Amino acid sequence: MAFSTSWSQYNYHVFLSLRGKDTGKGFGDHLYTALEQAGFHTFRDDDEIVRREELDIELQKAMQESKLFLVVFSKDFASSTWCLDQLVKIMDLRRRSFPHHIVVMPVFYVDPMLVSDQADSYAAAFASHEENSKEKAEIWRAALREVSDLGGMVLQDGYQAEFVQDIVKEVRKKLNRPIVHTPSHLIGIESRLADIDLWLQDSSSVPIGIIYGIGGVGKTTIAKEVFNLSLDRFEASCFLPNIRETSKQPNGMVFLQKQLLNTVLYDKNVKVNNEADGSNKIKDAIGCRRVLIVLDDVGHLEQVNMIVATWDWLYKGSKIIITTRHKRLLKDDKICRKFRIEELGDDESLQLFRQHVFGKSNPNDGFMEHSLRAVKYCCGIPLALREWGTFLSDIDISEWNNALDKLEAILHNGIFKVLRVSYDSLKDDLGRRLFLHIACFFIGMESDYVTKILDGCELFAKAGIQDLVDRFLLTIGEDNRLIMHPLLRDMAREIVRQESPDDPGRRSRLWSHDDSISVLRENTGTEAIRGIILNIQGPMTEGKHHTDPCTSCGKRHSYDDGLICKSTSKRRVLGFIRGQSVDTDCTTSFSMSHEFEMKALQKMRNLQLLQLNYAKLKGNYKYLPRSLIWLSWHGSPLKCMPSCLHLEKLVVLDMQRSSLKHIWHGTKFLPALKILDISACHSLITTPDFSGLPCLEQLVLVDCINLTEVNESIGKVEKLVSLNLKGCRKLRKLPSTVLMLRQLKVIVLSGCLKLDELPHGLDKMESLKVLQADGVAL
Repeated sequence: MAFSTSWSQYNYHVFLSLRGKDTGKGFGDHLYTALEQAGFHTFRDDDEIVRREELDIELQKAMQESKLFLVVFSKDFASSTWCLDQLVKIMDLRRRSFPHHIVVMPVFYVDPMLVSDQADSYAAAFASHEENSKEKAEIWRAALREVSDLGGMVLQDGYQAEFVQDIVKEVRKKLNRPIVHTPSHLIGIESRLADIDLWLQDSSSVPIGIIYGIGGVGKTTIAKEVFNLSLDRFEASCFLPNIRETSKQPNGMVFLQKQLLNTVLYDKNVKVNNEADGSNKIKDAIGCRRVLIVLDDVGHLEQVNMIVATWDWLYKGSKIIITTRHKRLLKDDKICRKFRIEELGDDESLQLFRQHVFGKSNPNDGFMEHSLRAVKYCCGIPLALREWGTFLSDIDISEWNNALDKLEAILHNGIFKVLRVSYDSLKDDLGRRLFLHIACFFIGMESDYVTKILDGCELFAKAGIQDLVDRFLLTIGEDNRLIMHPLLRDMAREIVRQESPDDPGRRSRLWSHDDSISVLRENTGTEAIRGIILNIQGPMTEGKHHTDPCTSCGKRHSYDDGLICKSTSKRRVLGFIRGQSVDTDCTTSFSMSHEFEMKALQKMRNLQLLQLNYAKLKGNYKYLPRSLIWLSWHGSPLKCMPSCLHLEKLVVLDMQRSSLKHIWHGTKFLPALKILDISACHSLITTPDFSGLPCLEQLVLVDCINLTEVNESIGKVEKLVSLNLKGCRKLRKLPSTVLMLRQLKVIVLSGCLKLDELPHGLDKMESLKVLQADGVAL
């Protein structure tokens, strides 16, 4: 941590403001002398001094060049308009020095309540002031209330000599307090500090503040600014950086405990023998004074507990700020206030990016288009905007396109390192595998659909997805779809790429079109591969009616819009969504360049996730791995599923827009299958025997326009929850066996034009919640 302890820009350490008539000449002289003898260059402002024009100029200059203002409040302080005016100027200086506030230190020669409430002699003085100007009197009152809230030193019944020495000691503490270094010219900082500052000012509010958000969004910067802003409100303060990393080091927690004690006690010689000893000493140190402690970059609650084991240790009015990437680090809202740091808006992002590229807000001509491209990709993350801006600042405009292509293809190392912290902090290998699976394959898909697939991979998906959401690695957006920030997505994919930079066949996941084609064509796959996706462009007529959830923003974009999402790079091409109604001719032509040998899958013995949309496989289907959990093969040329397939672990079979005339012959035993989607298979006339699907929950047959009947064996699918037959124009009847389905909640029959009757008693099924039959002549 870098501290700025130099006040070289100030000519005076202390600006002493008092009314000598009240305190007596001796007190003012003694205090001034004691400060000077302690090495603090002090400017003394006494309202008894005869004012001259040149002196007023000197005084105003001294105010601008002082770091600490020592204001002595005496019995008749409020009677002096000079003193009140000076106080207003001092408090104004304090506000304008934001965020690195000058220090204002009140010294109460009277009861502080007289000052804050303007009672007794202060009330009498203001009664007189208000006769002259109520407006000015209110300004003075506001300044007195504001300065009273800062707290200060009170004489009470002590000896003046001791009181003077106590003041000097406190001045030394305040001037020696470590100001934490922050970048200059921060963008959007004021609005993000406002709520936190209000919480800090409220001494009666909860003692713990959690600053949380995605990696690189500026949590540490915000915490540093708040820390610098609030130093003079507390008796002691300490900023402990990099808690997560430091705690991993040998004796790391002891080091942090010692650092806290050294700072709070202003004693560098404090010794800590072990963690238990450190905890006991911290309890004593913070239990008798108002402290501000910042615990930066906390990974888990145990790290906090080793520093402050219980909030009961805290003295009244103390505050602890914790920065973390984990929203649920502290679950008890009764003792904490949570502050989410949002990403920068478009205008703020552009301003920050320009600042780091050009050193000013207005770019050179011709840079706007490239700036917008960079800003959109960074999606409001200050870290990324700074890194990209700095990187591009030394590159000529003619090279920007190539540079941006490179940055989008391989994540900038500085950004990667910061974002990877969130990945490394996941609890276990299951959480990390879950995150990588989603980042590589499932962004933009429905959460429930993905959960079923990943549960099949034994990844405990529901709890795991919630943990990713809590850690800002994932968002669940509209239509319950999974959304991931483009930078996090690319961080995850870079982790996978680094598994084998030069040989994609040895990576655990393949999502890149070129890599997938290369491995399949050259038969270089290995048992390391757990998932592979390949989306070859389907019939172009499909795009006219079809929308797809974007892999970054979760929103739907039409193919007619150019296949580009504004939230991500222009090189990101959209795929296909399950179950959308399309009215097209499903004749699919296959290029020879998209034919692959089944043997290419033979060595992928651990393959669980396979998507080969609009690809053709030739050869023996026995090579299709038995380990498959998810098989998505839109536009398959198969007329019937091969009998040699043994897919006992398969959870989802998605064969939309295929050439299937029969799904399979006879009874196919798929004991784990939960979702079967055969939508838009226009050659399909009848469904197969379903009795071998004991776990099937969703059967989707949308737009099977030549389907005439549903096999009666559907009544044996006891766990079926949803039956979707939308757009099956030639369907004549629904078998009465559906009445046997005790868990069936949804039936969709919209657009089944030839369906003229429903099974008797369907409307009395207790489980049925939704029956959609618009366009059906019943």
